[in-house]
Amino acid sequence: MQELQAFSFRYGKNDGSMVWYRLDNEKGVNVGIDLYDATTKEQKELRCEPQQQTEKALRQILEQYHAQKWDGFYDIDACKCDGDSWVFHVYFKDNTEIHAMGHSQYPNGFWDMKQALDVFFDEIWKQYHICGN
Repeated sequence: MQELQAFSFRYGKNDGSMVWYRLDNEKGVNVGIDLYDATTKEQKELRCEPQQQTEKALRQILEQYHAQKWDGFYDIDACKCDGDSWVFHVYFKDNTEIHAMGHSQYPNGFWDMKQALDVFFDEIWKQYHICGN
């Protein structure tokens, strides 16, 4: 898999909670994490510049969970108004892309990939978040 230029995964639950993970690798690695818990109304955010190997580690997750197979997935359950929704974008330095999105519909391996991304970005949060938010 080519080196990443940019990555974005946003997942919104039907209760209004949301996670949004981003990585930009255009001028060094920059990570953005936005979290919103609808139950507590708590909003958290983090911007950091982790080491370059962070990009490689994310790329390994994408390879392990076959993200390239998600390209072009677009499925929305129009009859389900209270479902979860998500958007997944990956841009590679060779100008190739992966775009996928859904509402109450998911490609094969979605939940395993989501869990791996949650763990990956949670580790970044723990390492770089020092404000106590």
